[in-house]
Amino acid sequence: MQNSGKLFLIPSFLGEDNPTIIPDQVKHVINELNEFIVENAKSARRFLRAVGYKKNFDTEVTMHELDKHAAQQDCNILLKNVLRGTACGLISEAGNPCIADPGGELVAFAHQHDIEVIPLVGPSSILLALIASGFNGQQFAFNGYLPIKEPERSKKIKHLETLARTGATQIFMETPFRNQKLFEELLKTCSDISRLCIACDLTLASQYIKTQTIKDWKAEKIDFNKRYCIFLFG
Repeated sequence: MQNSGKLFLIPSFLGEDNPTIIPDQVKHVINELNEFIVENAKSARRFLRAVGYKKNFDTEVTMHELDKHAAQQDCNILLKNVLRGTACGLISEAGNPCIADPGGELVAFAHQHDIEVIPLVGPSSILLALIASGFNGQQFAFNGYLPIKEPERSKKIKHLETLARTGATQIFMETPFRNQKLFEELLKTCSDISRLCIACDLTLASQYIKTQTIKDWKAEKIDFNKRYCIFLFG
């Protein structure tokens, strides 16, 4: 039986280029690879160059763009060389692959075909927000994106608010251009005594992290529009 290869899960920056946040061990692994699976080839090439990758993209590197809804057949094609024993890196657009990012189907396929899956250490906005919130780190849930339409959105907010009162931190997010609207909806929907943490622009120079009650948030004059935010109830 032919030996399968390795799939490295490669973390990337959470915003603007910040090479120092990527550990040297990750950079070393990256520089050994000739094949990558990415969400967007252009941004992936920019990331690789920023962390010191020297190989020629035209002659030495194979780069595949990953469909967010990759099917088993797609995975078979994407990991064709890895199934034959080579190594490949899966790169997220921000933070870690497979968390609020595509790639889960690819990793599941790798396990099914005895491909070694190797996660590498790097920045995770979800975990950074959790540890900086002051909320329960023993019991928590990441809920991804909330519903866009009403009344489902308000119902979901109230549900998460209620769950947080049982002691389990509830983590959620929104696309940057809808952050301000979500913030305003939280202030309108939630009880004044509920505690909300907003962790914004993590690892960037504009980083902002604050935990306080909804009542206190109502006194704040902050614009979160087009900024990368993680929201937490605790």
